[in-house]
Amino acid sequence: MGFVGVKISKTNSFGRALPSNDGVGILVIGGATATGNLALKTAKGLLGVKDAEALGIDPSYDDTNNILAYHHIDEFFRVSPGGKLYIVLDDGSLTKEELKTILKENQDIRFGGEVRNSATAPADFPAYVSAWQQMITELKAESRLIDAWLVEGKEFDSATLISAYPDLRTINAENVSVVISQDPVIRGLKTQYETYASVGTALGAVSVRKVNENIGSVDIEKKPDLFKGSLQYPLTDIARSRWLGAVLQSGKDFNELSKNEIKALNDKGYIFVGSYNGYQGFYFNDSHTCITKTSDYCRIENNRVWNKAARIIRLALLPKVKSNIDKDPQTGTIDDASATALEKYAEGKVSQMVADKEASGVGVYIDPSQSLSDDVPLVVQAKVIHNDIIHEFDVQLGLTDKL
Repeated sequence: MGFVGVKISKTNSFGRALPSNDGVGILVIGGATATGNLALKTAKGLLGVKDAEALGIDPSYDDTNNILAYHHIDEFFRVSPGGKLYIVLDDGSLTKEELKTILKENQDIRFGGEVRNSATAPADFPAYVSAWQQMITELKAESRLIDAWLVEGKEFDSATLISAYPDLRTINAENVSVVISQDPVIRGLKTQYETYASVGTALGAVSVRKVNENIGSVDIEKKPDLFKGSLQYPLTDIARSRWLGAVLQSGKDFNELSKNEIKALNDKGYIFVGSYNGYQGFYFNDSHTCITKTSDYCRIENNRVWNKAARIIRLALLPKVKSNIDKDPQTGTIDDASATALEKYAEGKVSQMVADKEASGVGVYIDPSQSLSDDVPLVVQAKVIHNDIIHEFDVQLGLTDKL
């Protein structure tokens, strides 16, 4: 290393966008008011908290309006200093159609979420979650893919038993996740903040990770400069008094939860923050989505991997639309060599995900026995082998007098 002696790394106070769009999110901020520099229901891309402050969204904006807006933005960039975050201020009049237009106009957005900033939970929470999934499904039908949508939970009463929490797995919303964690320091700032959930932190956790990583991972594959060399990437920031503890939206302290209660929250698909006994820092528990555990898409990373592969394959094949493909003169079906060449072309594009360790393998197959017409598309079968996630170790340890 020569005579460097002291290496000084720049921090990301202003922020710079990631080289890909994988870490680009959007946050809809409910209960908001317009600022002099940002109108309601207008999307604005931020590369750091300084951009938010330039728009008039700063700590005083939160304090004056009794909402958390700047805090969520600050948390996003604290966790993902190289990320990009669009924000939309919503006074309650933003419609799903208007948001769909925003998402179609800003094609680099990959995931998002909403903070309600309200002490009143949706009367029909499954319908509330399903409405977000419907929006994502409608966008998918237009070839606009959104990987994940994170929302705040609804359990505010500490007297409510976790056994009575609704089972999110029954909602059938594979792209929507419900966050129920709070930083107790933020909860304690104002009574109006007592029902918030740490969506901004969770969006940052998605942004900073590769598409195949679980947001509950203790370590991450590409850490910001200040954490390089560390064996973990916790949410805890002692210098800023962030995540020195963790509570649920009900105010229940994570450390007071029983093993069965923690298991129940996981089984029901909630995302919250906790810690490992004897290990430093706080972390998200998992990346659950609101669908049955038997689904291939019951975790955020699975949806991110599928969507990224789908985007790559679509963009690879679009230039081939309405192009010629040879026929086998004997059978009248497509030529075998032409089918194979198209397979290799598409596979070569998506195989970059394997090179980037975002998937374990890819395969593309085109059955050459197909006959095409105006109404009969060319069927392409594609598969991506996603990486496994180590959710737990089971170590068999014993004593012996020799190996």
